[in-house]
Order: sequence, then C-alpha cells, then structure tokens
Amino acid sequence: MHRTLRLLAIVALVLLTLTFASADKITLLHFNDFHGNVEIPDEGKLGGIARIAAAAQQVRDANSAAGVETLTLIAGDILQGTPMSTLFHGEADFKCLNIMPVDAMCLGNHEFDYGMPNLHRLIEIAEFPLLSANIRRKLDDTRVFPGVEVRSFGDEKAVIIGLTTPETNVTTMPSNVANITFEDPIEVAQTLCDRIMGERDHLIIALTHMGFDEDIKLAQAVPDLDVIVGGHSHTYLEQPRMVGNTLVVSAEAWGKYLGQLDLDVTDGKITDSAWKLISMDENITPREDVAAVVASYVDKMGEALQRVAGEAAVVLDGERANVRSGETNLGNMITDAMRLVSGAPIAMQNGGGIRASIDAGPITLEEILTVLPFGNEVATVELTGAQIMEVLATSAARERPDGGFLQVSGLKVVINGNKLESVTMDGAPLDPRKVYLVATNAFLMEGGDGFETFTHGKNPYYVGTKLDTSVVSYLTEHGTVAPEVEGRIVIK
Repeated sequence: MHRTLRLLAIVALVLLTLTFASADKITLLHFNDFHGNVEIPDEGKLGGIARIAAAAQQVRDANSAAGVETLTLIAGDILQGTPMSTLFHGEADFKCLNIMPVDAMCLGNHEFDYGMPNLHRLIEIAEFPLLSANIRRKLDDTRVFPGVEVRSFGDEKAVIIGLTTPETNVTTMPSNVANITFEDPIEVAQTLCDRIMGERDHLIIALTHMGFDEDIKLAQAVPDLDVIVGGHSHTYLEQPRMVGNTLVVSAEAWGKYLGQLDLDVTDGKITDSAWKLISMDENITPREDVAAVVASYVDKMGEALQRVAGEAAVVLDGERANVRSGETNLGNMITDAMRLVSGAPIAMQNGGGIRASIDAGPITLEEILTVLPFGNEVATVELTGAQIMEVLATSAARERPDGGFLQVSGLKVVINGNKLESVTMDGAPLDPRKVYLVATNAFLMEGGDGFETFTHGKNPYYVGTKLDTSVVSYLTEHGTVAPEVEGRIVIK
C-alpha cells in the first residue's frame, strides 16, 4: 500500500512538473508613432532612438540568459515630423532600427507620405518585415506587403498580423496611394485568425496602426486575437486594456516609452502576463553604435538647417490643439505665404499639416521644417463660391480638434457650433456662382482629409513651391513678422 501511494505521489509530481514546463515565456517590446525623433531630446525630456535601442538590448540580454524569447515590434509611423525625417525620408531611422534589431513593423499612414518609391526603398533598407495584411493592389487584388510574420518560441508559435488604418486614403497625399486599396481590418483579421486557428493553437498578435478606439473594436469583433499592439492615436495607458481575453497595449508616441509585455503561453493561450512602460529618460545610457549613426546624419544636415530665414517678434502658435480648433497667428502666416507664392486671393491649409510652434526670435530653416515636415507643395485650383462654402462647411462640421480644420487667408469664416454660418471676402458674401482662385496644398487639392470637393475644381495647378519654401519666401520679403489672430475665423 505504501509503495502504491509513493508511486502515485511520484506520478503526480511528474505531471505537475510537466504542466509548469509546458508554459513558454516570451517578451514583446514595442513602441509606436516615433515620427522621426531619432535624436536625444533636450535635458529632462524623454526619447531618442539610441536610448530605445539600449533599453531593448538590456531586456534581450537578460531574457537570453534566462532562455526567454524577445520580439521587438513597431506599431507604425516611424516617418514624418522632424527635420531629420524630412531631409532623409526615414533612412536614418531605418538604419538605426536594423542595429537594434527589430522583428516586425506594421505600416502606418505616414510611411506613405514620401511616396511609394521611397517606401519601397525603405523596405530594401530594412532587415525586418514591414507588415500590412489589409493593403492590396487595385490592378490585380494581390497583397502589396507581407501580411503576417511567424516566430517560434519554445514549443509555441507567435503569429503577428499587420493591420493599417484605412484612413491612410485621406491622411496622406492621395496620389501616394492611388494604386492600392485598404480592406476592412476586422474582416481581414477574422479571415486570418480562422486560417491560423484551423491549423493549431498559436499566440496571435495584431500589430496595428489604427488608433486605440479601433483596436478595442477589433478585439471585440475578433476574440481569437490574444494581443493587440497598437498605434496611431498616441494613446498612453497606465495598464493594458483587457477586452474579453485580448490584451490591448500602446506606448504613447515620439519614442518617449518602450512597452514591455511579458507573457507565459501554454498551447497558444496566455496563462500569465505583466506589462510596463519604460521611460526613455536620462537614466538610460544611449547605445553607442546607434548614437553614432544618428550623429552621422546630424552632421550631414550640417549648417544648412541653422540658416536664419527671418525673425519672429511674437510666438507663432502652432500647438496641435490650437491649429486644429481655431485661428492661430501661425496658421495666418502660412496661408498668407501660400497666397504670396501663388498669387491667389484665397488660401486654405489644414491644421493637421502644422506640426509645431516657433518661439519669438530668429527663425531657422530647421524650425520651418519642423512646423511643415511633409514636403507638401503649394497648389491652386478654381472653385466656385458654392464649392468654397462646401469645403468650409466640411471643416466646420469636424469635431474639434481635428486635423482637417482649415486655417484661411483672404476670407472671414463664422462657425456656429459645428455649422458654417457665413463666409465673406472683403466684407461681402461669396457669390455661389463666381469662380475664385484658391491656393491650398497638394494634399488637400487631391482630396486629402476627406475634402473631395477640391477634386471637383477646375484647372488644378502645382505651383512648384513647397510649403516650407513659401514660408521662407514670405520671411525674405517681410524680414520680421508679428502675425496676429485677427478674426479670420470666428467660432460661436
């Protein structure tokens, strides 16, 4: 009897040991919406690609010693937002990412901002896959980019699905995405999950650039997803959001944080998890090899960016919430500059295309490129008074702050709540039938931000001057500027 009990105890211990041994561990490191912020920022501020690389390497080394797999994932928008990104179109960023290394990246909407040829050039540079399962060619309906990446850890497999916001159709230059279509991410994710789960249980990770609210909808609609690593909305989370059995995480933006999600996985299911955001502060010693790459590109930028183009007698307000909600003096100056180089009596600029403020004092090229990083070109189009009213009604109807809110020159616009009340030019209402020459940017003229009315105008024309160059021309003419908020846009 005692021998039988001893044997049963040994069997139970072996079974218990096997149960614990069957749980494999994996760490997901992640960040999103980096927007070209490769340089270490000013003292006391978070960020810098060399810090991210150092923190990621520290986790990888510790995990490697413990036999734990580590994956570094990026949820889109590496490009756009700094002079470095504007000048080198993401080249510096991707060379740094190769050193880290990165295991997979989802394409964000801003990856398309410099055109498809540049995106394919970056894909050639990248030593990691750029994923998007919901982008197809219009020509033959084939997938443009890899949709999934599969990685093994222990006895488990992780399947990473890349999903890109369909908003890319209106948030980048329409010509940049003219030959591709964006499928419904939820439908694509469900189809892929059905296919993956039909084989065997896997850890399924959606690496998305859709925004936090859309990630929640995705989790609710596709419960087979175990983890959603998201971007696009710059969402800061204190804790992961649990939707059913799906963990949703995000790491704000600009490289300020590196997310770390530690998982125990058995038969494709998460049995335990822990998540934190690691602050990219001065306590992290930058990784030297990555810092050296950044320094080489800083040197290439040289003295050109420090050239003074003019002088600001006042602070020029380009704060995100302000330019997307109402009139600002910087919005006025930019639209005035568009009129200067185009000769048009009216100008309109989307607030989402104005990315920073300028302090009082000398205005350098670097500051101008920081404000206007998209390389967008000034364009003109002939619109009737009725069409202009339609465009401005679309702007007024947005829930502010919104990137599609329009700054204007040559007009006075009155908005009551979210309805357009009146538009006047030189004190008189616009004539609905009269044709007016309107300066805008190529992004809007091609229907960006959902302004389809621009595409119905007559004689569209690319002026041949970039927005940043138009501001330089304006400053060259005026020297010292002190634009004011003068009632061009009145919101009741």
